[in-house]
Amino acid sequence: MVDVSTTVLGVPFAFPVMNAAGTYRTVRELASLLDSAAGGIVLPTATVHPFVHAEFRSLHNPGYDKLLPLTRELVGRPGARPVVASIAGGTAEEYGHLARAFADAGAALIEANLADPWVAATLAPFETVAALRAVCDVLAASPVPALVHLAPGTARHYGAITEVLRAAAIRGVVVRNDFVDFEKFLLEAGKAFDVIVTGGVESGIDLQRSLAKGARAVQLDSVLVREGPRVFERLEHELRQARRAR
Repeated sequence: MVDVSTTVLGVPFAFPVMNAAGTYRTVRELASLLDSAAGGIVLPTATVHPFVHAEFRSLHNPGYDKLLPLTRELVGRPGARPVVASIAGGTAEEYGHLARAFADAGAALIEANLADPWVAATLAPFETVAALRAVCDVLAASPVPALVHLAPGTARHYGAITEVLRAAAIRGVVVRNDFVDFEKFLLEAGKAFDVIVTGGVESGIDLQRSLAKGARAVQLDSVLVREGPRVFERLEHELRQARRAR
């Protein structure tokens, strides 16, 4: 039997593919992943308060307190798999509060979304080392492991970013699956971090390439929207084929 499992920050995943935050938002959509081959379930990014802003639609959410019961439901259902809670805030303290709340609700991992444009406009975590350090310090106290979702285009700062992450004992990141972001991060950080990549996968061959380069797991975006949950079964089959052919 070909092994297609992985671990991210010590959390086991039967299959190294999951949805990206925001691709599936409703209870029905997220629950449908329990009947799929998805290795994990990533919640839509949550903020402390309900967020509706015409200029920052990617962060629209009902507030974290509405997503906590969903988290408990997902981890308690038959066929449950690791739940990753994506969180965002305007202050480091909000990240800390959200991380604790979702950990208590049963999330296996925290994904601190520092890539959203609203976060860039408010917290600006990549403009100063102090801002990033403040977020990483509170994430280091999270009851479950935390990953930092890096903003696209920050590759030129990866040296300074990895220093801050290491100092706070943050060992996981989420990056865009391309040369500028993913492969440049690997060149700067080596094998010291567990890396999840977003996008860039349409087939099992794409998936195998990303994993062979050093990704621990992959998050699907547009291909999941197009094909629906059955894409996970297709990719699992194709990954097994690709590994048998090696």
